[in-house]
Amino acid sequence: MTADAESIPLLVTLGHSGDGMFNLRFPPEYRDEILSLLDDNGIEHGTIMEFSAGTDLAIEAVKFLGAGGGLVAISLMIKTFVQRHNGKRVILKRGEFEIEVAGFSEKKTEQFLQTMATEQAQRDAEWRRVVGKMPVDEND
Repeated sequence: MTADAESIPLLVTLGHSGDGMFNLRFPPEYRDEILSLLDDNGIEHGTIMEFSAGTDLAIEAVKFLGAGGGLVAISLMIKTFVQRHNGKRVILKRGEFEIEVAGFSEKKTEQFLQTMATEQAQRDAEWRRVVGKMPVDEND
């Protein structure tokens, strides 16, 4: 899924267990702009490599809590991105759920991101629970 003349997809997926981050996927032609916006808003992030055939989106791990105001900062970053691309549809997707942020509802976008943060926090808590129950290798 790449950007076309009328729309830009921003896909949000859960990050790795225990890292407190989610993955933001977007067309690679917007990489520099999105990375700059993340930096400008003080949002911790890092590029992820995906090794599978057919991947056509860039992936950036984005910390959703902590420095930079967390979800509010990410919502403001998306708002700035949408305003810069006035006239295009920006589609924010999470699984099958998606919202169009062309009219940009900051509250709706924050709610969308909060749902992601809750899902990631649950995944992280489950990871900590499972790892905590793993037997310790005395040879380490």
